[in-house]
Amino acid sequence: MYTPKFTLTPKLTNWIAQIEAVKQKIDRSNILPEKEIALRYRAAIESAHSSTSIEGNPLNEKQVKAALAGKLNAWEKRVIEVVNYKKAWDWILKRNKRQSKITIRDILKLHALVADQLLPENKIGKLRPGPIYIVDIIDGKDVVRYTGPEASEVKSLLVELSDWLNKEKNTLHPVLVAGILHYEFVSIHPFSDGNGRVTRLLVKLLLDLLNYDFRGCLVLDTYYWQNTNRYYQNLNQAKKYRDQTKIDLTNWLSYFIEGFYLVAKDLERKIEVVGITGQEQTIRLNDNEMQILEFTQQFGQISLKDVLEILQVPERTAQRRLKNLVIKDLLKAEGRGKNTHYILKKRLK
Repeated sequence: MYTPKFTLTPKLTNWIAQIEAVKQKIDRSNILPEKEIALRYRAAIESAHSSTSIEGNPLNEKQVKAALAGKLNAWEKRVIEVVNYKKAWDWILKRNKRQSKITIRDILKLHALVADQLLPENKIGKLRPGPIYIVDIIDGKDVVRYTGPEASEVKSLLVELSDWLNKEKNTLHPVLVAGILHYEFVSIHPFSDGNGRVTRLLVKLLLDLLNYDFRGCLVLDTYYWQNTNRYYQNLNQAKKYRDQTKIDLTNWLSYFIEGFYLVAKDLERKIEVVGITGQEQTIRLNDNEMQILEFTQQFGQISLKDVLEILQVPERTAQRRLKNLVIKDLLKAEGRGKNTHYILKKRLK
């Protein structure tokens, strides 16, 4: 049974209290729907850029945006990496929230999305078949920095982690659970490649399921990317997995939770700067409506067929969702009959 070791210090308690205060303020903010959509889309761009940059992707944020818009060579590895990451991000948003437990299937799905076209078919969405080493090049020589657990142990370790996660997520604070998940999953290193990206996406999935993703606008990846050396130093406490599991996680959690607070505080400032905490009357939207508007924002228009594919709901439900958004003056219908599609009443920047 997986049992992490850590101490809930006054410092950690203080950070968590401050995070709670920021979350409450953001949750209560009167964010206009079109601006919230823009914030969430920018978060996806920022995350795709930061998380892939940690792994060495050279694209800057402007180029990532162009890649996702189909304006760069789709067959280049650097482009495939960011497009795949955005697909995984979008899948998290679409995943059925009623299935609150994170499963091995979720983990494999995230890897399949991240690794598509980047690894041989027999390694995409599959646990690694052999050993894994993290290697640094020092003075021209390969130096093994970390050795993961045996491949034969990986599945059982993931089951243990999943069992712990689904038990403790209702007891421990979400930020603590997220930090512990991050540390243990990357320590297991279950895949041949793509472990870091899947780890960070898995943390997003957890926070999304716990309704602790700050309205879908929180991007922790940038905190890690701004100082990757510090990120890796805090993660890599031992040279072998068995020694890594014996480490007290308090220092890692201090790093993780401080970063969580800094990112949340920065998001609060962004909301204030763009003036979306004003006195305007706000239209409240459910998750399905937000997904419809986000799709329309990204692709310029949306059809009933698109909504059926995105939401996986009956046709009547999809029609009702579109009609409600028209009534709320957020979408406008164009065309007739089967050729009907919908555009945003106000195009977002």
